[in-house]
Amino acid sequence: MPENIIEKNTPPHDKAGFRQWMRQRLQAADVSALQQADELIRKRLRQVPELKQARTVLAFAPLAGEIDIWPLLTELAKGPQRLCLPLIIGPGLMEAREVDDLTRLEQNSFHIAEPLPDAPLIAPEDIDLVLVPGLAFSGDLWRMGRGGGYYDRFLAGCTAFRLGLTRELQIMEHIPHEPHDLRMQALLSENGLL
Repeated sequence: MPENIIEKNTPPHDKAGFRQWMRQRLQAADVSALQQADELIRKRLRQVPELKQARTVLAFAPLAGEIDIWPLLTELAKGPQRLCLPLIIGPGLMEAREVDDLTRLEQNSFHIAEPLPDAPLIAPEDIDLVLVPGLAFSGDLWRMGRGGGYYDRFLAGCTAFRLGLTRELQIMEHIPHEPHDLRMQALLSENGLL
């Protein structure tokens, strides 16, 4: 097999190379297949006990290419659970802010929809469940984000259940990780809970 084919199908071992490889993998994926996977993930997520039992959920406003959980966010914003979204407050730092009206979000410099600065602050210890996005995950529950360290820093001070949301396409046997990286407690894909 030509070496360039092996390189295309085998992810690099360094984080930067791996991220670039995974972005290309997602861009090459069939859009309708991704949409079907996202729909199944939303359907399965509604049945996850940790979501049903949670009083306060920290979710994420998906970027292009991330799992489309907007329909679920709309449901959660109506209550009775308390919905929070991240607000970036500095390099590598984010806070959880309560959201009950998704029309009151604004795009930050990373093009992520986030709460307005006057949205109520929610302490990490008051959060029961964190829905965690990621560029890639491994079968042994490691996560690779986009490289800013926002979730790793926030989750280090949070005892909430950490549920990574991912498509099967983004679950790898191994991903590069470092000692400060945090593992998820479970992953949810279109095929179910891991």
